[in-house]
Amino acid sequence: IASGIRVPQAVGDFLILRAVRESGGFAIAVSDEAIEAGVAEVTREEGLLLSPEGAATWAAYRQALAEGRVSPGDRVILFNCATGLKYPLPAAEKRLDRHAPIEYDRFA
Repeated sequence: IASGIRVPQAVGDFLILRAVRESGGFAIAVSDEAIEAGVAEVTREEGLLLSPEGAATWAAYRQALAEGRVSPGDRVILFNCATGLKYPLPAAEKRLDRHAPIEYDRFA
């Protein structure tokens, strides 16, 4: 589902691999299901609509945390280089009633 990271012969693939090796970093694979869950989680919790490629970085981070490859206190940078608006949106579970009164007290 993250077509932007399926590049058979990336122009800079050797640069990426060199950076991973020289930094002592690692590469990690995540499932389509983990990517979809990442899009949903970040949208729900942070209000950001990640692209699937960006959500792959979130899913990889969560997996690396679970495996102990990174710690919660580590400084980690995740890149989301696109927008989720380029992809079909999931069906809305609920719709807003535009005629319902607004409960402004909920925002205080």
